[in-house]
Amino acid sequence: MGRYRVQEANYGDNFDAVDDDAAIAYAEEWLRTGDYWDQGKTIFLEAEVIQLNEDDCYLETLGPVYMELQPKPPACKAEEHEWLSPYSLVGGLRENPGVWGSGGGVLSKEVCRHCGMYQLTDTWATNPCDGTQGHTSIEYLGPDDESLAWLELGLTQEGKHEA
Repeated sequence: MGRYRVQEANYGDNFDAVDDDAAIAYAEEWLRTGDYWDQGKTIFLEAEVIQLNEDDCYLETLGPVYMELQPKPPACKAEEHEWLSPYSLVGGLRENPGVWGSGGGVLSKEVCRHCGMYQLTDTWATNPCDGTQGHTSIEYLGPDDESLAWLELGLTQEGKHEA
């Protein structure tokens, strides 16, 4: 059994683990279950895992642990969001509305047909903690004048009026 510390920016926790692998697993769970303010977009987290001696003093750094946390979709007027990509509202190509190439992935923009909120997805996001790419990042944006007008008109995915 060894003594370890997980440290993220201003917060940390000392703990015991059977070995280095268990210490890293603990650090990942510690990050995953932290009390983070939901910012409406993916957050990227990083913490250091440090091995301590019997006096809880620094012995050696095992390395960083990275975690990405996806936001919870905000509440919708309906039971749940129904995401659409009407060309008239989200742009892009008519054949593939709301989608743009982005490095090795795509950026997509969708709107909820019930509340007018937007969901932006990047399948080639960069983790600012370590610079790696290829992560999925989601961001929610509130309705704007255009999406609210679209809702009032009762437009379908293709931009036609519903019957």
